[in-house]
Amino acid sequence: MTISETSPLDTAISTGGMAAFDVRAQARQALSGKRVALVGFPAAMLTELTRIITEADGFTRPLSPLQVDPSSDVLKPFELILVDIEGAQGTAWVDAAPSAGVPGVLSCILSDRCIAVGAVPVLLPLASRSAPMFREYWIPSGPVDELLLRCVLGLRARPQSGKRPVPPGSTVVLADDDTSVTSIVRRALERNGMICELAAGGRDALALITKLKPCAAVLDVHMPTMDGFEVLSRTRSDAELAQTRVILLTGSDQESDVIRGFTLGADDYVCKPFNPMELTIRLMRVIGRL
Repeated sequence: MTISETSPLDTAISTGGMAAFDVRAQARQALSGKRVALVGFPAAMLTELTRIITEADGFTRPLSPLQVDPSSDVLKPFELILVDIEGAQGTAWVDAAPSAGVPGVLSCILSDRCIAVGAVPVLLPLASRSAPMFREYWIPSGPVDELLLRCVLGLRARPQSGKRPVPPGSTVVLADDDTSVTSIVRRALERNGMICELAAGGRDALALITKLKPCAAVLDVHMPTMDGFEVLSRTRSDAELAQTRVILLTGSDQESDVIRGFTLGADDYVCKPFNPMELTIRLMRVIGRL
């Protein structure tokens, strides 16, 4: 990931470093004056999302997926569009009769502006589709700050490369010294067509990344012999490895880990404890942008 010069994450660093980073403050900077469309949400959730985004100085407008389709000119002024996948099913937004049990897809016209919202079983099939990819995914079971960070990431400079599905047999290096974590995650990734190579520590992870040149690596921040930050830094500094997508695993209360990871070039992060399927979704998202 390359952070743009106008990224709120860069701004946080330049105005005081990691300690100065605050998700809500950066969300306010990113969302201030921005227009956010809310498509297909039930009334209670609509009220909550409106409150959250309004407190970040953004402007919201609820839209019915039955009345506004993805190609409508009504959507042109919106910098960000949140779509409730379940609420939009059966409309032009999401196919009501998916093939092979996979939900239909959002119009690719808007894919770089949209955050898909839903439970893991709803989002996982969408993340594996060839096109279009959503800009971000949010599972509404975590803290408010997680939604705000997804909005910040969704408003960053658009990627220049095209989107593509996760190639069959994609290799992922998974580094975590907790064998209960690695065994569960490995099964989840392999069920979704990926090859998962395990590393018990940071040095092993770097050696595997150097040898295999995988499409992605999942690194626990706190590992023996070499931590995830150093593995990430060395990966980004090697021209042959720099394109490897990296997701960090961090403690849910370690906000400083998140900003440090993004500063070093991480593509995403997942907080422990986590749902293995959420990690799979995030991997599919970042690999699909290769």
